[in-house]
Amino acid sequence: MYIFQHAMKNIGRNKGRNLLMGIIVLVIIVATVISLIINNTSGRIIDDYKTQFGSKVSLAPDLEQMYSKGADYEKVTSEQYLEFANSEYLRQSTFSAIVPSVSDNVKAVDQDKEPKGGNIKLQGPGGASKANPTMKLVGNSNLENLAEFSDGQRSITEGEIYKEPNESIVSKEFAELNDISVGDTIEVNSVMGEGDPYTLTVTGIYLDSTAEYGDMPMEMSFMNRRNEILTSFDTVMGDDPSSASAVNIQATYFMKSPDLLPEFEKELRDKGLPASYTVSTDEESYAKVVGPVEAMKGIFLTFMIVVIILGSIILALLSSITIRERKYEIGVLRAMGMKKGKVAAGLISEALMITAVCLVVGLVIGSALSQPTANTILQNQIEAAEQAKSASGPGKFLMVGGQSNMSNVTAPPISQIDVGLGMDTLLQIALIALLLAAVSSMMSISRITKYEPIKILMERN
Repeated sequence: MYIFQHAMKNIGRNKGRNLLMGIIVLVIIVATVISLIINNTSGRIIDDYKTQFGSKVSLAPDLEQMYSKGADYEKVTSEQYLEFANSEYLRQSTFSAIVPSVSDNVKAVDQDKEPKGGNIKLQGPGGASKANPTMKLVGNSNLENLAEFSDGQRSITEGEIYKEPNESIVSKEFAELNDISVGDTIEVNSVMGEGDPYTLTVTGIYLDSTAEYGDMPMEMSFMNRRNEILTSFDTVMGDDPSSASAVNIQATYFMKSPDLLPEFEKELRDKGLPASYTVSTDEESYAKVVGPVEAMKGIFLTFMIVVIILGSIILALLSSITIRERKYEIGVLRAMGMKKGKVAAGLISEALMITAVCLVVGLVIGSALSQPTANTILQNQIEAAEQAKSASGPGKFLMVGGQSNMSNVTAPPISQIDVGLGMDTLLQIALIALLLAAVSSMMSISRITKYEPIKILMERN
């Protein structure tokens, strides 16, 4: 108890020196709090997105071979996309299927409108000519594939989303044109297959605010987004696996771990994936979405390390400079019979008390400044990334699961992160504070305790 009481009195006796040391420790702790909060929060976000984008597999064809070989270019078939999903390296596979369709009892929006930009000529098995499609039957194996319902471009206005086989939802324009209500049944026929028509119960009607024809050069009813009848993948495929040849299947694969990519690629090659196709993870999406956050994380990590190193050096120099003021005091205590261990304990107690006060104040200040600091730095990184993107030109052409895509990525970059002080961050800050207390006291201890009391008293002047 005496040691702690003596340490508290010493802090009061040497206000100037301890105030200077406290300011240095406080600055280091505030910088550390801001850096660690942002760094750890960014790290968790990066890990989440790395798992998502690092495990998503893209199958992209070689464009040069595709254009040079023309019709002889070997493509991945729908059956192969389904077969590729049977792998021990995958944690999930999602499928969507598009069936060009016609119907005898419902009309498509703009069906009677003169097509602009050309027409679509389809051939069935054996090269037989088929009827021109007027609408699309779109089946998805996972409701998460319906991204337009998540971003607000489409929304259910009546009824609910399909849940069971042979259920579907249609657009409001399609429903009004054909006087369709929730609970009605419609029939559509595939223009590619020879099977029975699809008999679908309408469970919901959705409002569609997407562009009717998007960027398509042709304007005909088959291309109109209002003519998409949405249903489940199982409904489209039915019970006959051989029907896959009459369906345009798009597949997305997610590996259990990004490290399994070489093994998964070898398995795909053994299953017949053409050598002209490349197998890769979605690194471009990861770079765009997470790149600014990753850059910000690196900035704050470097800043924290520099602050801690420089701060520790300054504390060590300050302790060395003020050693003469404490030398006679230590000599008196030692001459009175106080052991070296208790003297060292007193010096450490002083450093811990100063550091504890600075830690509490630093946590409050750092927590308050971390969010605006993160927003400012992240915005700067996003602007820098956008400038780099503009300088690099347009994105590359990708073929993912049979679907072409001219855009760089579909996911927007992370524009804001909500930082917070977690338990792991608090423990790290406490350890760094203890390190600072040790640095500020160890120099004094190492210099003073190696002298004998008589020598210290003789050298007081």
